[in-house]
Amino acid sequence: MAKKEEKDCFIIMPIADTDGYPKGHFGHVYEDIIQPSCELAGFKAVRADEVKETNLIHLDILKKLIAAPIAICDLSSRNPNVLFELGIRQAFDKPVVLIQEKDTPKIFDITPLRYLEYSQDMKYHEVLSVQKKLKASIEATAAAEGDNTNINSIVKLLALNSPAQIPDLENGKESLALEVMQAELRNMRHIMEASLSDGQRGKRRDSITAIEYERISNTLEKLVSAKRIPFEEKIDRCRRLMNETEELMHSCRNEEEHMHFRRLMERISNVEREIIA
Repeated sequence: MAKKEEKDCFIIMPIADTDGYPKGHFGHVYEDIIQPSCELAGFKAVRADEVKETNLIHLDILKKLIAAPIAICDLSSRNPNVLFELGIRQAFDKPVVLIQEKDTPKIFDITPLRYLEYSQDMKYHEVLSVQKKLKASIEATAAAEGDNTNINSIVKLLALNSPAQIPDLENGKESLALEVMQAELRNMRHIMEASLSDGQRGKRRDSITAIEYERISNTLEKLVSAKRIPFEEKIDRCRRLMNETEELMHSCRNEEEHMHFRRLMERISNVEREIIA
């Protein structure tokens, strides 16, 4: 009997050694957790090493990033290249499974999404357990493609009209369309890098706003998980966070920032209601 052909699972993750992690850590995550989980689910893991080596999105890698039927993204270390590739994948509303190491700080704009955690210790029984859970997540995410209730779709989460699409050029010149996209993405990367550079030279207002958003969001998460804080103090802290968020929302300079803080206010309100209930 012929062997069933495996479909690609595109892996978005840090490749090189990263500060704060043991040497070879992400190599072990890939070899011990991700690859076996993909095989168990009937997929072939494909990692974007070429992208990491050039620091640019190579045309073939860009195509695989968009076209792969499923992807896994490791959010650990909050690597900018990883987040950039995740953004591209999500813009096209393609299925993606999110994983991260335990105790990784949450990223404010993807907090509502579901993700799987693994332990840095990488103990044998823990690795086997995570392999099974990741296999199940891969299968469930692949099966949920096109489902309007799919929680890991930013396009559906934000109720956007439609995902991004590769331009439809005459005579099926897909490679040319991808080259155009590649150039646009390269320009986006330059803009991002320039913005970060400007932020390092001076305290830009939008950078401060992002930091404040994340501070409040993380404080709220800690408040939710706190077990020993008295009821009255939890309510008081919620209301203080609400006041701070409202002040920041009114000082926003654009609609996008205003929308983020408005959603944060809704989260705080929901937490307060749960505490009272």
